Amino acid sequence: MPDRESWARMTAHHFVDGALAASERSSGPHPTADQIALLRAIARRALWHMPNSGDEARAMVRHIDIENLRQPNPRDDSAPE
Repeated sequence: MPDRESWARMTAHHFVDGALAASERSSGPHPTADQIALLRAIARRALWHMPNSGDEARAMVRHIDIENLRQPNPRDDSAPE
């Protein structure tokens, strides 16, 4: 992975974790509805500033679909039997 991609992933990781930590207002299960709304707004804002944002969004969906095949998110629906 090029240095730029590695830097971007690490920075995004710290940025999102910091935003989530700043928005922790309840002790219930996480992510909370507020955190989900915050993450959605961050993603929309980031895509707004990208050229070819539609292509970028589609590429992200493909990436997430592939990652979910490898390691399902525990908060998603249960696996088919």
